[in-house]
Amino acid sequence: MKLSWTPQQLALLSTYRAIGVELAEARRSAAPGFDHYGWQRLCDAGLWKLVIPLEYGGLGEDWWGFSAALEGLASSIRTPELLLSVIAQAGMVRALMLYGSDAQKDRYLSAILAGALSATGIAEPGTGTDVRSIHSLLTPCADGYRLTGSKFNIAHAPVADFLLIVTRLATDSKHNIALVIIDKDTPGLTRGEPDDKLGNKHLPTGPLHFDNLPVPAEQVLGEPGRGLQQLIRIISLGRAYYGLVAANLPTPFLAEAMHYAANRQSFNSAIDTHQYVQKRLVDIAMGMERNRWMVYAALDQLLGNDPQALMSCSIAKLGAAQDFIHSAISLLKLYGSLGYHEGDIATLVKDALGFASVGGTEEMHQKNIFNQLLRLTQAG
Repeated sequence: MKLSWTPQQLALLSTYRAIGVELAEARRSAAPGFDHYGWQRLCDAGLWKLVIPLEYGGLGEDWWGFSAALEGLASSIRTPELLLSVIAQAGMVRALMLYGSDAQKDRYLSAILAGALSATGIAEPGTGTDVRSIHSLLTPCADGYRLTGSKFNIAHAPVADFLLIVTRLATDSKHNIALVIIDKDTPGLTRGEPDDKLGNKHLPTGPLHFDNLPVPAEQVLGEPGRGLQQLIRIISLGRAYYGLVAANLPTPFLAEAMHYAANRQSFNSAIDTHQYVQKRLVDIAMGMERNRWMVYAALDQLLGNDPQALMSCSIAKLGAAQDFIHSAISLLKLYGSLGYHEGDIATLVKDALGFASVGGTEEMHQKNIFNQLLRLTQAG
């Protein structure tokens, strides 16, 4: 299990922490909508080169270096939107590396290095993220397949350059899930209006509609019919990374709260002398630390193909999300009426609440953890 960063990984963490500070300042004057400046800044800094192999234009590093960079960003950027975009793109890179053909890797990894933005469409209006119940249908035809159906609440749907869509094959087999890659200008693809969300205003989400959309056979990712098994391996990385981001985002807010509590006077003393204030701050720090280490363990298991990884990734995401939401609300209470004013703390609360559903709802992760417990118990 990983218990410390290497010197090279520490350097990455430091470099991207500084970039996070820069991007946090730039975001203050940015209009709502996708952060194109921040995205290009990360591309130019070489973020995607860390995990893309040499033969496709990357540096051939591993996911631990990328994780160090992501932790550095998360500990300084102050808002999660760009980080959520990074996590979504990391899932696409993992999908291509695990299941992509040589042609798919060459085309889409090169596009990612050049700054292209991807989206992954799983959820549907009537089924949410219950993949086994989706209605989007992939029907074989003479020149490949035709795709019909809809997706909703898809990150980057309004602006993505290409899409990974989870769909059901028109077959009687129980193995009937397929993953297909679609370019933004494919005939039959319609993007709906962007969603109007409570927070995370710089992460555009929205619906997608497929009207008899042509899908050449070479645009299927991996083996048709095995898409569910493939998807689980792909999204488990994202679950761990949601946990990593949630564990680290409070970092600058905690430092500022410590300073505020030391200088805010109440009843003739600094409020950090009161035990209930100390408990708020300690609880935030404890949540950050326990979740960070849970993420490290989950990543170690996932990258090592440990059978417990799927459960650990859900635990990492669920625990960190719950603590992040609690910490944001606790900070608002600490600042009193100032926290309730529009500003960094109020924004943090609105953004943190999104973690109740981003990457899967609490109920979905609870169910996954229980199912994994059953599987591991039966296997033992």
